[in-house]
Amino acid sequence: MTGTLDAHGNAYTVETLQEKADRLRAEQGLPPESQHSGPQPCHWYDDGHGGRYLIPGCAGRAQDPDNADACGCPDLATQLDKAHREIEALKAELQGARTWHAYVAMTVDAHPDGRKIMKQAANRAEDDR
Repeated sequence: MTGTLDAHGNAYTVETLQEKADRLRAEQGLPPESQHSGPQPCHWYDDGHGGRYLIPGCAGRAQDPDNADACGCPDLATQLDKAHREIEALKAELQGARTWHAYVAMTVDAHPDGRKIMKQAANRAEDDR
């Protein structure tokens, strides 16, 4: 988590998506999730020496590895659609933050002490690094 200040100089923390996911998992009594853990769809592992092993990601394939029809994992198109929706949601969130920032900057700039306020904000941001 990183600390930052709001327009009134009040400190608050910014939580990354991964930190939020780990916090929510901890609240549920689950272990933290890293980028390389958690459920993955069925996939093949190539050991580099001619060996190829199925890593099951669903119960159907774990019970019957040879039956590809038993696989309950999302197909690549479904995973890609989900990723596109997540990206679009993040873009919309970023655009909202940029718009909010622009309005805050315009409001501060219009204030009689706007330059002084912006200088203080820049100094605080520099100190936070």
